[in-house]
Amino acid sequence: MDAHIRARRNPRKHDILLLGATGYTGALTAEHIVRHLPTDLKWAIAGRSRSKLEVLAEKLKDLEPSRRQPDIETLSLDDRGQLDSIIQNSKVCISVVLYWRVGREVVESCVKNGTDYIDVAGDITLLRTFIDQYHEAAVNAGVALIHLCGLFAAPQDLLTWAAVRKLAREKSRKTKEVILSVTELKLSPSGGTVDSMMTESTYDPEAVKQARQPWALSPIKGTQTSNSSNFLSLRRDPVLGLLSASSLGAAENRALVHRTWGLLRETDQAYGSNFQYNEYNKVSSTAAGVMSMLTSASITFMMKYEVTKRIAKLFLPNPGDGPDIEEERRSRVKFEAVAVAESDHGNEAPRAYASFSYPSGGYLATALFLAHGAASLLYTRNLEGQVVGGCLTPAFLGDDLLSRVQAAGATFHVTII
Repeated sequence: MDAHIRARRNPRKHDILLLGATGYTGALTAEHIVRHLPTDLKWAIAGRSRSKLEVLAEKLKDLEPSRRQPDIETLSLDDRGQLDSIIQNSKVCISVVLYWRVGREVVESCVKNGTDYIDVAGDITLLRTFIDQYHEAAVNAGVALIHLCGLFAAPQDLLTWAAVRKLAREKSRKTKEVILSVTELKLSPSGGTVDSMMTESTYDPEAVKQARQPWALSPIKGTQTSNSSNFLSLRRDPVLGLLSASSLGAAENRALVHRTWGLLRETDQAYGSNFQYNEYNKVSSTAAGVMSMLTSASITFMMKYEVTKRIAKLFLPNPGDGPDIEEERRSRVKFEAVAVAESDHGNEAPRAYASFSYPSGGYLATALFLAHGAASLLYTRNLEGQVVGGCLTPAFLGDDLLSRVQAAGATFHVTII
């Protein structure tokens, strides 16, 4: 860790600030911190309601009575002075707020006060705003802003980074494409996710169109992408099997992975000038693939119009609520990726295979990445590409983050095939 960063952090009260702790994802992240991060961690849970924070604090104490308990910080995010006071007393901020409402204020305060930051903001239009307004300021301030470090898009970004590196190190090849398969995942939205989806559907159609472009978050535009699927939006890969272009997170994950590509392009970890990322759901048959596409299209349609959104609100969770936690614990997530090298003279291109799995559901996986991403920033802060700060991606936490999530129960594997 840079000596300047260490000196800046020394007098601060909190090692980690968990902002938005009483929401569904926030509470799961707090529980993961209690179960897996060092017992002497000086941390705080923060939000608007002191009574909710106290209930959460009691629950956390019951989980691990012997560890240092979190401080409770109540604040209104509309009060910039109050927000700055808490942020400037924290070394790392985990933000799980409703980003479209108050996310910008938190990012701005972290940059201004020299506090590293991590979030799971999946709104590409909003992330583009963060980049335009705060990236250069964060670089100059030496502040790392790690975006989308949850189930979407930390595994996708890290698998891509690891597979590309494997090809470079063992085959001395740049990568033409990474094909990612969502192999196991049960999607059940939390209230915060629903709230964000509802908000995204209110954006100007042109802004939505731009957000769905492959290079929407990249500092430069790459080559024209193609998902190589057929008229039924299906694709068969010799390693990954039958794939359907129906992944609901594909657009945001692709945009983030392409940002990693763009930021690393002039470093010794450059992916390759013709790189592209494509994401799919793994399916068992053509019929299952068509059904997967219809399901994704139905969800997109539901979020597009006011009348269908009003109907959806009747049965979707409210902010703060989410899937049954015991069902989440019994679920499992798995992603697989194949990196295809650039080929020459018609020779068959070398490939690297990478996989990630976690023996719990998507929101618990998000808590895993948020907690250990923050720990990586706190204890190691060894950013890939020798960058000092800016609007970054989970891949910039590299091997350190991968090692931490594996120690907490995740499985990660990468090899040449």
